[in-house]
Amino acid sequence: MKALPWGDIKLLVLDVDGVLTDGGLWVSSDGSVTKRFFVRDGSGIVRLQRIGIPVCWLTGRSDPAVEARAKELGVKRLISGSRDKADALQGLSLNMGVSLDAIAYVGDDLLDLPAIRLARLSIAPSDADERVRAEVDWVCDLAGGHGVVRWVCDQLIGANKEKVR
Repeated sequence: MKALPWGDIKLLVLDVDGVLTDGGLWVSSDGSVTKRFFVRDGSGIVRLQRIGIPVCWLTGRSDPAVEARAKELGVKRLISGSRDKADALQGLSLNMGVSLDAIAYVGDDLLDLPAIRLARLSIAPSDADERVRAEVDWVCDLAGGHGVVRWVCDQLIGANKEKVR
């Protein structure tokens, strides 16, 4: 693995569809949407936040299922309905007082590219759009919704062993 700046990261920002989920949507006849989240990704998010590295979800969709899962995991910042993820990432950086040079971003699709280009460390799932995979710092061996987030959290926790309780 090439040397990545895991120890410099102070904030993890995650896309939702295609990263925290497999990108599939189940839409019922009443229009409600159901999504599948990978429980070990959630465990990684909780552990990462416990050592003081906050996690933010940045998604182009607005969805009650995502809001419920974020709340369950203690994710305090959920930015929904964002069509300009670079602008959202810059605003998040300013609001949280975390430099873009201390942010890791995980994304899988073209809407993520502007944020990927701004973040210090960028990661994509193995099944990300090929144009995204071509621009990120690292392509994980795992697919979206199947452990990529847990893998990223484990890397960050490993680089911050002194903070692990």
